[in-house]
Amino acid sequence: MLERAGTAAAEVGRGETRRPRLRMVARWGFVVLILGFLVGFVATQSDQLPNFDWRFRPGWLALAAAGVVVFYVIHAEAWRAIVRGLGAHLDGAPGRAVWGKSILARYVPTNALMVVGRVVMAERLGVGRRICVASLVYELGLALSAAIVVAAYFVITMPALEDQPARYAVLAVVPLALAALHPRVFRRGADFALAKLGREPLPAVLSPARVATLLVVYIVSWVAVGTGVFGFASALHPVGAEDFPYVASAQAVGFGVAVVTFIAPSGLGTRDAALAAALAAVLPLAVATAIAVGFRLFQTAVELAFVGVVAWAGRESVTAGGG
Repeated sequence: MLERAGTAAAEVGRGETRRPRLRMVARWGFVVLILGFLVGFVATQSDQLPNFDWRFRPGWLALAAAGVVVFYVIHAEAWRAIVRGLGAHLDGAPGRAVWGKSILARYVPTNALMVVGRVVMAERLGVGRRICVASLVYELGLALSAAIVVAAYFVITMPALEDQPARYAVLAVVPLALAALHPRVFRRGADFALAKLGREPLPAVLSPARVATLLVVYIVSWVAVGTGVFGFASALHPVGAEDFPYVASAQAVGFGVAVVTFIAPSGLGTRDAALAAALAAVLPLAVATAIAVGFRLFQTAVELAFVGVVAWAGRESVTAGGG
């Protein structure tokens, strides 16, 4: 059965070439599906906005937007670095466009459409399916490991857990994740899964040095978006500089919860609840809830703008290359 599934997946790209009308219907169907879930996501989040005195300070909002943009830029470039490390070539503008457009599919439940979309779009740029799927596994593993490193500060320094030595257990997840991404372990698992799907083994894996370097890069990305959360929180409510580590690490805590509850579209509900609970450690609960929901909508708006820019740049790059 697995081999049939692998064979059927391999026929997707070839089927698009043979049936252009079916390809167009499928493409627009995916677009409508994603937009529908995106609109539903925004509507749901808007309904959850608490009754709050929404007064923003523009300077802090600019910092929040900058932090979110840096986060997306780093993740897009880190994915391209992973693809290069696996032996495939992916130009800057088209590669960022693939990454940007694919993340919008996270709003569809199970996130499976994001994987399918990125694999299909990357293949059109010459990246094989096996390499793209492997890059997605590396991306998730590294992003989650980096988030845990940043979130560990929050967990370890929480006053409520001050007398609990078990709080340091959160750090054990990082070496476990890195061990799973070690070339020997990762190649063995990936090749086993590919063989069951009737596919060829991976042509390459990332070296331990590259994995460690990318882990640092992803940690920087979480610090960047955490700074964005701090800026957004400061735009709504006075936040002391001494609370920056708690507020900045709260987003990483929310991401970890969202990964565990991956069935929800883009961590709908779970990430926001975790973010609000984390922020409530240093802020009033009403303020923390307003910041969590408001920042999610703010981040979505910045994300859409970012995707629009990289998609336009990717198209312009392809057009210029074709001319």
